[in-house]
Amino acid sequence: MILPNNDSYVLLVQDGTYFVEYLLNELILSDSITEAMTFDNYDTAIKFKQMLHERCKLNCSVNTYIY
Repeated sequence: MILPNNDSYVLLVQDGTYFVEYLLNELILSDSITEAMTFDNYDTAIKFKQMLHERCKLNCSVNTYIY
């Protein structure tokens, strides 16, 4: 039996905050994982991680979000 992949992912910043939003060159971070943007697709999370590193010099890790 194959279970559907229901994993969600968040971006954890090196300083312990979570990525919430990047819009109009404004970066929003939060200490709360419940406010973090969640990604349903691992590849999309990786692309956001790379974009944040290029544009904001932000170091993030992609973490599984368990709710």
